[in-house]
Amino acid sequence: MTVGQQGRGPSIWARPQRGARGPSPEHRLVDIAGAAIRLASAGGLAAVSMRAVAGELNTTASTLYRYVASRDELLDLMVDTAMAGFAYTPGGGRDWLAELVRVAEATRAHYVAQPWLLDAVPTGSVPGPNTLLWFEHCLQAMAALDRTPLQKMEAVGVLNGVIMLFARSATTPAAIDFGALDPARHPLLTATLTGTAPGAPTADLFERTIRALLGGLLADRAG
Repeated sequence: MTVGQQGRGPSIWARPQRGARGPSPEHRLVDIAGAAIRLASAGGLAAVSMRAVAGELNTTASTLYRYVASRDELLDLMVDTAMAGFAYTPGGGRDWLAELVRVAEATRAHYVAQPWLLDAVPTGSVPGPNTLLWFEHCLQAMAALDRTPLQKMEAVGVLNGVIMLFARSATTPAAIDFGALDPARHPLLTATLTGTAPGAPTADLFERTIRALLGGLLADRAG
């Protein structure tokens, strides 16, 4: 899911289910999205192509182009279909930052459950209705905050970036090899590593990062 990209023409969401050419449609857009998501869930986003999706639906790629004009449109369709399963209920609290943390935690869980979403970045993305609802949740959390619309959208962009970073770390954790560590050349790093117990709790790092970044970003703009 991307923030601030310009649309690339008539949106797939504004078009009828009927294909642009040919007879009445044999497939619904939700069927096409479901087939593509099955492929992505099994083999990652690299497994998704117009030909592969067509094969999943027992049709041809040329037939599929009657419904979606490009792979980018297919990605838009996949993302929005997946976002229909985003599980979040607004808390209605007065603490806007705590509410954004709740949105972030639910979004991270959604990304971790469907890691292909982290790579689904079409060129000139056109958000669909379920994706737009995610933005609505974020802005609703900040409804009482006295900031400009631009400042709030900047905060949403930062929030999404942090969520994706942490979700990617959870799905593909990086193992750092400190085999070249030399206590004489790296005394501070050595002391830090030897002073940190393995498995030290970091569960609150996600929340602390969001609070620090968004709290600072919006507070700095307050004047």
